[in-house]
Amino acid sequence: MGRKPVIRHDIACPSCGSHHVVKCGKPPGRQRFLCRDCGKYFLADAVYHHHSKEVREEALRMYTNGMSMRAISRVLNVPLGTVFTWVKRYGKRKYEKLVDLWNKAKELVKGKVVTKVVDEMWTYLYRNTRAFYKWVFTCYVYTRLGLYIIYSVGDRDENTFREVKDYVPDDGRWVSDDYNVYFWLKDHTVVSLVNPNESFHSSLRDRLVRFKRATKAVNRSINMVKYSIALVLWERRLIPEFVA
Repeated sequence: MGRKPVIRHDIACPSCGSHHVVKCGKPPGRQRFLCRDCGKYFLADAVYHHHSKEVREEALRMYTNGMSMRAISRVLNVPLGTVFTWVKRYGKRKYEKLVDLWNKAKELVKGKVVTKVVDEMWTYLYRNTRAFYKWVFTCYVYTRLGLYIIYSVGDRDENTFREVKDYVPDDGRWVSDDYNVYFWLKDHTVVSLVNPNESFHSSLRDRLVRFKRATKAVNRSINMVKYSIALVLWERRLIPEFVA
């Protein structure tokens, strides 16, 4: 018949409200519990903040419109760690959805690509008090179905650029500056300035504090760079919207 579930009427799970909880060690020196219904761990004497969907969405809008996480935390009276979690969690979801859309769009736009305009911008990545240059490759894909942007983040080399190239068909003309990583492309036109990309790069520096060249907000992982850009692309609707 199995073990009878433990029901504690004095303690409820802060995530789902269930009383089906059991003791589960004291890792920080305080009693920890495990909810048998939702699987979440929690501390009985901790204060858990529950914020509405509207507050979360407002925080993400503020983040993609030039405010730092610390400023958002102060203005909305939300813990800094919570703001970071929102950006990382929802940015990751948007990025994964973007990759899915890029894969679907690659099949839909075959034979319909007009121009692929590619360029790159630099940013810093801070690790262990050291700063490393990282590059964001952006590609405007002009098709007969619509316009969208693909990007990748890494070193300024062919490997990072190939992450962009893998999501677009071979047809259509390439347009870029005279950086040598693009010289092997077929049907390739070199121009002095790649205007749409430069405009987008300027927008990223304006909308994301971590991309500004003189700021305390810094990138500490490539993933956070990817997630932050994904949030901006979704807000600006620079995604393949024609994909059903």
